[in-house]
Amino acid sequence: MTTTVPARPRTPATRRTMLAASAALAMLAATASLGAAASPPPSAVPAPASVGPFEPIGLALALEPFADGLDRPVFVTGDRSGTGWLYAVEQPGRIMAISPDGDLATVPVLDIRDRITAGGEQGLLGLALHPDFRQNGRLVVDYTRREDGATTISEFTVRDDGTADPAGERVILVIPQPYANHNGGMIAFDADGMLLIGMGDGGGGGDPDGNGQRRDALLGKILRIDVDGTEPYAIPDDNPFLADTATRPEIWALGMRNPWRFSVDRATGDLWIGDVGQGEREEVDVIPAGIGGLNLGWNVMEADRCFATADCAATDLWLPVASIGHDEGACSVIGGYVYRGSAIPELVGGYLYTDLCMRTLWVLDAALGVASGVATPAEVGTGSGTMVSFGEDDDGELYVVDQDGRVMKVVQDEGAKGG
Repeated sequence: MTTTVPARPRTPATRRTMLAASAALAMLAATASLGAAASPPPSAVPAPASVGPFEPIGLALALEPFADGLDRPVFVTGDRSGTGWLYAVEQPGRIMAISPDGDLATVPVLDIRDRITAGGEQGLLGLALHPDFRQNGRLVVDYTRREDGATTISEFTVRDDGTADPAGERVILVIPQPYANHNGGMIAFDADGMLLIGMGDGGGGGDPDGNGQRRDALLGKILRIDVDGTEPYAIPDDNPFLADTATRPEIWALGMRNPWRFSVDRATGDLWIGDVGQGEREEVDVIPAGIGGLNLGWNVMEADRCFATADCAATDLWLPVASIGHDEGACSVIGGYVYRGSAIPELVGGYLYTDLCMRTLWVLDAALGVASGVATPAEVGTGSGTMVSFGEDDDGELYVVDQDGRVMKVVQDEGAKGG
């Protein structure tokens, strides 16, 4: 049974209180771990980005065909060369390069199909290029391994010929999965060069193992680790739970159901998350840059509704910026990006996302969402096919991945604008 949580004030003052508490926790953890040599904690309330007001009125977007012929693609990203090349992730286990003209390279960048179980919510699910990728060739992937379906975070190195040797795998982290679904799969480096890992609650209906709220489990969390530290990884000095022996130190945020796609705003460092709902609500969350330790609520709540019990307390929970119900047609939110490109000036500062079933392109004011905790999305277009992910190129332009094999570029719908 679910019901609406009694209204909790969503004012900047309320959010400042929670952010200050989180920053204080980070300070305590760093001080306990590092003593007097601890780095200063992040600011309690990050300064808003210096951008003008976001006005999506009249904005209309379309999806322009860009590349085709991929095998069940699930993600795409720029290759950090600045030349317009993209890397596309295929669920069965390959990474393919796409030229600026939309042509697929004939040889995969990486082929690890021999070690992956793929299908449903399993497979090669995520890719993150190291911040110094153009110098060191290091890339990190997230996949479910063949023998037991465990989430595996591994690193490979791309050589001068543009390919990575599958035999050169460096396994960073393995997380057992009790079920085949809710594997998360998104990984990305944050503004400090730390690797963020999105982990679903482990699957099953309603989080049967309580992983979303368990602090001794890595499932149902956003994790944050340092892949440049000690082997196989180090815990960043400013992670929020270093002083809490009952909580895994890798945890950056908790209370996730299945954060299939998230992104880091390249202008502000804010973390935007599309967390897939259970049976009633889909949600979009934002965690301000530098703020760790927030609890996004699952399975106490499903988006903005009580879930585990008919009446629940939203105290100390970080509520979504936006949500939508399955009774409105939604089924699985696809988190996107805050647009920071130049081709669509009216979209700058807007967070773009969609839903697997509705295929509606929504945009909301990112700065408002961070500052107040609530932003009303506007419909700016309609997609097609099986849209499973967004992607961002080196210039901040956005793409949509259709699992039927296509990558499409987000463009301004000049026909709608002119009409």
